[in-house]
Amino acid sequence: MEPLQSTLADLTAAKIVAYYPPPAPDSGSVQGSTDPNVYVNDPNYIKELNRHAFHRYAVDVPNQSAANQLDFAAKQWEANKSATSIPKPGISPVSAYVQFDDTAFDQWWQQYNHDGLGTMGENAPPLFFVKPYPNPPDIKILAEGQQPPPQTAATDGPIGSAVPNNPGVFNSSSADSFPDGYIYAGPTGIYQKHIYTNPFTAGNTRVIWMKLQ
Repeated sequence: MEPLQSTLADLTAAKIVAYYPPPAPDSGSVQGSTDPNVYVNDPNYIKELNRHAFHRYAVDVPNQSAANQLDFAAKQWEANKSATSIPKPGISPVSAYVQFDDTAFDQWWQQYNHDGLGTMGENAPPLFFVKPYPNPPDIKILAEGQQPPPQTAATDGPIGSAVPNNPGVFNSSSADSFPDGYIYAGPTGIYQKHIYTNPFTAGNTRVIWMKLQ
């Protein structure tokens, strides 16, 4: 992914927030039940309840908190701009984003329930399935009057026009009907969809596609 390039004057809080979106939240729909048949007929029921609970409270909630911190820090920065203090996740006062590793969770659950290890819920292994989420490259500040290189617009499937001054970030097209977090592979590259709260857009919701490769 190419870094966001902007002059200091043109860089805004909204652009910073859009450039550092949190990972897509959990889209699972497993609900708690008091019906004993659920436990009998679905051997993975308890596992999936735990998966979604951990995803929500160990990943989604901290990520939303970090996104709120970034939004606040970016607005403060905009009032007193500096090329050396651009806020981003992982740099105080903004917490780092984290992501949920489903494969690692499956391994953790196996250890958690393994009789030979003597865990069975009493001595659970560390939560090694919650992992750091990498940031995109640092924002590059251009000299006043210098223009960023033109961005090639994607033209396939759900990928719409390029977002100005945000390399690797694209709007949604009219053909987009995919859910949040969906990874789309097309002739122009591989993209991931992000839907997140943004107070600067209509309906307070922003939809973008980020180019992965």
